[in-house]
Amino acid sequence: MPSSSVQPTGHGIATVILILLSSTSIHALAELPAGAMPTPTSRDTERPAIYRTPQEKRESGLQRELTPWLQFSGLIEGEVLTHRAQTDSSNATATLREKSATLQLGFIALLNERTEAEVILQYDSDPDRIEAEEAFISFDFEPFELSLGKQFTPFGLYYSNFITGPMLEFGETRAPHMAQLSFAYADQLELNIAAYDGWAQPQGQGDRLDWAIGFEHLPLHGFSWGLSYQTDLADADEHLIEDNRYAQRVSALSGFVSGYTEYFGCSFEILSAMGEFQEQDAKYNRPQAWNLEFSYFPPAMDFDVALRLEMSRELEDQPEVQYGVATTWYLNRQIIVMLEYLHGRFRTETDVTEREESFSEIQRVNSLNAKLSIEF
Repeated sequence: MPSSSVQPTGHGIATVILILLSSTSIHALAELPAGAMPTPTSRDTERPAIYRTPQEKRESGLQRELTPWLQFSGLIEGEVLTHRAQTDSSNATATLREKSATLQLGFIALLNERTEAEVILQYDSDPDRIEAEEAFISFDFEPFELSLGKQFTPFGLYYSNFITGPMLEFGETRAPHMAQLSFAYADQLELNIAAYDGWAQPQGQGDRLDWAIGFEHLPLHGFSWGLSYQTDLADADEHLIEDNRYAQRVSALSGFVSGYTEYFGCSFEILSAMGEFQEQDAKYNRPQAWNLEFSYFPPAMDFDVALRLEMSRELEDQPEVQYGVATTWYLNRQIIVMLEYLHGRFRTETDVTEREESFSEIQRVNSLNAKLSIEF
């Protein structure tokens, strides 16, 4: 299914979203009895949605039945990101603050007992655009499922408890035309195989389909591990190369392991290119990153705490070591507030972006970020 987008005029939609953020929060709190504090849904039954992976974020909205065959969900998010960069060679600092708002609407049409169509529309205030983030039709033949259309490839998990996604998200890939076959067995095994038409193609090879495969195993309750592989890392949303034609296809491999109990959690994920991009500088031609996170869910409390340690190699404009802490408050089932602090260090000289022209060498970056999420 081809990608679809609509360009709104001005910044009117951003204003509407910010108004919705305020009015929805006030309305939800006003429904509580006087003197009562909002509490999250029981962790043992239905945990309030916090987006551990990009896929969970896309599927996070509360499902509402508009008709017997049409379901609707929505998600509003507002973020304030503050980055403070420093150098070792001088006392100069530069501060960059960004604000953004997103609105995500999901529709699932149940065409018959085996067929459904799903569309996820997203508006982002930066770059002020509406697009179909996903749009596909799926056919269920348990234990198999076939989906056709615009989707994310089954490469990488990108698990996180933080506002800022892990640096290994450079591998996340959304394909406008993709066919994916999924197999699930007894809630313990999941296998996804996808063929897709990628953004980039090797020179002299014409338009060729690429493919990706993802495997996840859940041998024990609360514990899982998995591997995934993609034939062409140049197709990733980060556009690691500037042109869509390049000398040689570079594949990539990813793996993760995670374990969770009622009060604690731990996850580790690594993603790496399997070859070198000949078009890139030698310092950035074979990117790799890994992310380690610990989380704590205090009993009978309405917040979580998480710690992160991550590292990258040959990943342009990213620190080589980054660590931090994040906390999440569940005001109620629909409203979630997150805060995070991250400290990043560059081991080598790094060119700055155009917005930080006062720097020639960034050695440290401190980030303090906040997010408000509302599901409806």
